[in-house]
Amino acid sequence: MGSLQSLIGPHRLDALGAWTVTGILIGGVGRFLAGGEFEWAVLTALLVGIAVTVPFATRNLETTVPAELLGLVAVPVLVRTVGGFPQVTPFLVIAGVALLLAVVLDACTSLTMTPRFATVFVVIVTMAVAGVWAVGIYATDTLLGTAFLDGQTELMWDLVTAATAGIIAGVVFELYFERSARIARLRVSGADPSERDQSGTSLPGDGKHHRIAVRTLQAVLGVISAFALVRGNVTLFVNSAGPLAITFLPALFRREYDYAMDTGLVLWITVASTLHGAGALELYQAFGWYDSLAHAVSASLVAGVGYAVARAVERHSRAVDFNRGFRATFVVLFVLAVGVGWEILEFASGGLASVVGGEAVLAQYGTGDIVNDLVFNTVGALVVAGWSTAHFEGIAARLTGRVGRLAGGD
Repeated sequence: MGSLQSLIGPHRLDALGAWTVTGILIGGVGRFLAGGEFEWAVLTALLVGIAVTVPFATRNLETTVPAELLGLVAVPVLVRTVGGFPQVTPFLVIAGVALLLAVVLDACTSLTMTPRFATVFVVIVTMAVAGVWAVGIYATDTLLGTAFLDGQTELMWDLVTAATAGIIAGVVFELYFERSARIARLRVSGADPSERDQSGTSLPGDGKHHRIAVRTLQAVLGVISAFALVRGNVTLFVNSAGPLAITFLPALFRREYDYAMDTGLVLWITVASTLHGAGALELYQAFGWYDSLAHAVSASLVAGVGYAVARAVERHSRAVDFNRGFRATFVVLFVLAVGVGWEILEFASGGLASVVGGEAVLAQYGTGDIVNDLVFNTVGALVVAGWSTAHFEGIAARLTGRVGRLAGGD
């Protein structure tokens, strides 16, 4: 697998190129300030700040980020200076910032990650930042009376653009890593056998009570699905039968992989599924707080999955090492990115319904609803990142060995 740290090294000629690009970026900061484009000045200054971190930290001006990599992330800035692609270039710059940050963290801290994971990290950060941007712009318009957003459609197209930019940047960076002669090839992988399954009960009560609660909630979802089927309500059926199917995944894992998931975690999954299924019975519209609760609980599960994936990558390869702070940060970013992806699915569902007719399977209820979902997704992520990651160690242990491609392993 590739070593991200091998990108950094003292190379006089390459350092000359890197400092040249840095000088061009500094000129871009001045250009944007003179033109009153302060947000672009800040973004470009952020690129400069990250680029100079390595030589300053190593106290060696010849030790820099590779010139070709720095030039690659500077392309969107140069395009913007001539007024090109104003909707896409900001998110491409964010992707570049994320990549440089990954390289610098690997070089200057105890964190280590592979190029493949860095690519995934770039996509996640780009989408997460788009989510934070949406919340911030909406809050500014609401609290300060500004008019940055024209409405729900504009916001959703911005999120679609951000997701597309992140994926494109990820593909480009992956190709760069694959072709870079600097990436050292290592064969250091395998889970640490001393790692123990630290999964614990995530909800109060014993296994018997958890199983009774799970069966009860599954019955509730079954009744809602049957009612929807009898009434011919496709939207309600999809939004209840789908969550009902999810509640049976733990049993499937036990049968197929001999993995007995903790009963508290099974109940957690079932509660989140039931909240969503029951919400389709007009509860989302009737009670404003219900949507927030459902998203917070669902996001906590997504956060757990994000933690389990990152932990499994870390277990899989000794070339990858994260500290607790990075794991918590990754969990929040992962949930924000998934939340943006979900909003795009809802937007696409509405667009498809408007073309073919009928009711959208996944519905959005305006800009405020989108922002509220993103905020409470973050709340659920923060809860897991702060207090509940241990409950997903069992899943992480099971995922270990199946994440070689994400980790960059063979």
